[in-house]
Amino acid sequence: MTEHPTKPDPVAHYRAVLDSLDPRLRIAAKLRALFPMIETQLAAGVPHAAIMEDLAQAGLAVRSSTYITTLRRWRKANRPQTAPADPVATPTPTAHRTAPDTPRTTPTPPPMDAIQGRPHGIETPSDLRQIRHMRVDLEALRREGLEQRQKATNPTPQDKE
Repeated sequence: MTEHPTKPDPVAHYRAVLDSLDPRLRIAAKLRALFPMIETQLAAGVPHAAIMEDLAQAGLAVRSSTYITTLRRWRKANRPQTAPADPVATPTPTAHRTAPDTPRTTPTPPPMDAIQGRPHGIETPSDLRQIRHMRVDLEALRREGLEQRQKATNPTPQDKE
């Protein structure tokens, strides 16, 4: 499958890698060992069908579905890891926003709520997703309930004002 004599033959590279692997490995494991070379070929514009033909010539006959599924899983595993989105840190479109011309200083820590990530109101589908991903601290929720009951039964002078 070489057009230029100066370019190395991918089939020979595939064979060299496959010969170094244990022959008892599953096809997907063999493909994972070859994917760094396959990715460079894909980046150079070689079609998937040509790569699958080269793999067959190298002695690794692969079904199209196996190739695509394994490639997708390999790419997902090698994707740069990003921090998961924190539902508390995502801005919610509510009416409780500050004015844009307000100077921002150091952010104040959010109050310690029993339910973290609670939106101020449900206005968009993202607010519903935020509710679904809320973290609930049951112990803090119990303490909040006890404090509210104590305030209701024993009002302090500050509460009367």
